[in-house]
Amino acid sequence: MTGRRRLRPAAFAAALLVCSFLLMFAGDGLRSSFDADNMRELYVAWSLSAVDLVHHYRPLGAIVFRAMFALFGLNPLPYHLLSFTLLLANVGLLYRFSAALSKSRETALLACLLGAYHAHLGDLYYSASTLYDLLCCLFVLLAFTGYVRIRQAGRYPTWRENGVLLALYGCALASKEIAVVTPVFVALYECINFSGKQRSFAGVRSWLRHGTGFLCFGTLITIAYVAMKMVGEHAMSANPDYAPHLSLHVYFAGWKHYLDELFYGAVRFNTRRIVLLFLLMLGFAGLTRRRELLFAWCVIMTGVLPFIFIEPRGLYVMYLTLPGWYLYAAATLTSIRDFLLRMVGRLVRPMEVRHAQLALFLVVAALLIPLHRREKPVGQAWFAADQRTVRSVLEGLAASPGPLPPKAKVLFVSDPYDADDYILYFMFALHYRDKQIQVDRVKIQPALADPAARAGYDRVFTLDNQGLHEVAR
Repeated sequence: MTGRRRLRPAAFAAALLVCSFLLMFAGDGLRSSFDADNMRELYVAWSLSAVDLVHHYRPLGAIVFRAMFALFGLNPLPYHLLSFTLLLANVGLLYRFSAALSKSRETALLACLLGAYHAHLGDLYYSASTLYDLLCCLFVLLAFTGYVRIRQAGRYPTWRENGVLLALYGCALASKEIAVVTPVFVALYECINFSGKQRSFAGVRSWLRHGTGFLCFGTLITIAYVAMKMVGEHAMSANPDYAPHLSLHVYFAGWKHYLDELFYGAVRFNTRRIVLLFLLMLGFAGLTRRRELLFAWCVIMTGVLPFIFIEPRGLYVMYLTLPGWYLYAAATLTSIRDFLLRMVGRLVRPMEVRHAQLALFLVVAALLIPLHRREKPVGQAWFAADQRTVRSVLEGLAASPGPLPPKAKVLFVSDPYDADDYILYFMFALHYRDKQIQVDRVKIQPALADPAARAGYDRVFTLDNQGLHEVAR
């Protein structure tokens, strides 16, 4: 795109297409109900004291959940509106991230097109409980791109700017643990030398004296934060779901799981193919000598370290590292396109730059649409049954006649949840705003199946595929 007058309408149209990708494929998430994780997170945020809320393992997200519950109760729409607002904000920050590193608005727009939607990120679109991931990504990208903008202005952050950057980093840590990679990203940015100037001893000494404030204080905060998370009575490592297993087998098994999700299963990865993929990516970055490719590769490799050694989860746990993939893919596509144009240009009249850019953008969009459409039901299906059950309970409670007395006793004759699941209690406690409500289940106490035992309960229910039903005591 050759000039500002031509760029602005084209860029605006591309931005609209990027936003439409998200809304076209994931917009039905706004109509989603709550799921079991939502109920669990909401209950914890609502039931904790103010002091305990600050000491929550992810306090910022918990505070947001508590405020949302105080304002909107159990209406799921505002929670999903907040999620989609954060999703759109993060797409905007992905543009800022990619443009700053590649110095190319085309690459940045292409990265946003690739990152606008992924069917296997259904947790982000259909479950409000991924608020932690969305907030974490928001603050990490704000901190990192803020730092990059200052450095690209040819100066070091002032103490006031370092304070703002550290505050953003603190908010990211208070949102989710994976934010610990932020100082690593900053260190990688400095090591890769995006200025392109030849390094000198005087330049390095000047940076060490004036430019390491955020990196030094951020590293100290990270060390203290990791120590707090890994030791003590409430250490995350004590939870089997978060206990790391440091081995090459676990490392490559984790990568296989996440790469299968990322590439929609188009390639069946094994250890050899994973190693080959990463070596080819590194080799291409070296061959093209594009610093943004090397940085993106480093983000991909280091960004997974907080979770790659624990039990695999959904693709959403990679959300913070996905900008590295999108930047690498976008920069690679533009590099290949430019190489082909140079080759063709020797034989025929080359295509105008802005036409070539538009063509690449539209081709990528056209290829993504059928892929996303094919995979969308996969990501959506993960939540359908769970949300249907939660919706039936909440709708049944909203329609039930009369309030329950404080400390009421409720009995479930049958329900579909596991014996060790407290989801029914969470829903009743939240609906009636009563922490002392008692929810018993025949599944746990078979003796309560005796009709005589029901007399001591205020309400008796069954829960099945047809919904919530009150039965006679």
